[in-house]
Amino acid sequence: MQFQTPVNLPTSPQRLTPDSRVVLLGSCFAQHIGERMVQSLPDGHVALNPCGTLYNPHSLLHTAQWLTTEGQGPTADLCFEGRDGLWHHRLFSTDVSATSREACWAQVEERIAAARTVAQRMTHLFVTLSTDHVYRLRADESVIVANCHKEPAAHFREEIYPLQQMIEEWSAWVEWWQGAHPQCQLIFTLSPYRYAKYGMHASQLSKARLLLLIDALQEQFGERVSYFPAYEILMDELRDYRFYEADMLHPSHVAVDYIWERFTEWAFSPTLTEYATERERLRRDFAHHILHPESPEAQAFLRQREARRQAFLEKYGGRFAT
Repeated sequence: MQFQTPVNLPTSPQRLTPDSRVVLLGSCFAQHIGERMVQSLPDGHVALNPCGTLYNPHSLLHTAQWLTTEGQGPTADLCFEGRDGLWHHRLFSTDVSATSREACWAQVEERIAAARTVAQRMTHLFVTLSTDHVYRLRADESVIVANCHKEPAAHFREEIYPLQQMIEEWSAWVEWWQGAHPQCQLIFTLSPYRYAKYGMHASQLSKARLLLLIDALQEQFGERVSYFPAYEILMDELRDYRFYEADMLHPSHVAVDYIWERFTEWAFSPTLTEYATERERLRRDFAHHILHPESPEAQAFLRQREARRQAFLEKYGGRFAT
């Protein structure tokens, strides 16, 4: 008997290899998947959430533009001192915080610069959308913040970002991007997190509008834009509260591990699957704490480890840093 409704994965895009350069932007779910991607690809080949975790399509589009367009980027005037006594940036998550405006801005510049080094040669851009609700800063309603930083709710106006505006803005950028980065694949995912604070019906409507955005981009740009159904895998294939954290809203580690397995089947080339497996084995070897390094057993282990490292370096051309 079949006790699941397996989600059929769409046709795989350009598959990832050990030579791929990857940028991942989005929510907590993107962070979970991205951390696994960092472990699977060579050092320096992955840029993960340079602005911290982001949720809405407006903030995510701005970040994609900053990383791919010379002369665009955040500005220092949006650094502010929060109620916690630390300085933050309106367009970054709480990952960016410092004791002075200058130190906060230095963090912003450093994170964007590091991500641009990967984005200049990226082969894959992953964007995880989470919600179409945005928060405008009442003091300057041209500013849609990436994070409210626990400031008073009265400082912001919550609104649903219009679907047609989302489609027009993303379409304009993708039109430019596919000409500037002809070898790069754009892959969307939708966060499985459910926004109970909206009400479950409103949460589903939010997800539906984001799916319509993705569908419109796929229809317009064809194979250059892909979608991996992480949301549908959790909603339909797993479909059980066993696969949620205690809050019954976030996917559990087991669920994320399962979705990661499905993702690697879909996105990894056989070469990368082999590479990532061997790389992880070496990482575990080098993380092993040796209690008695002079013992015969430890010496044998060290010789075997070094032999595996040399074999790895010869096979993959040095794409491993211990």
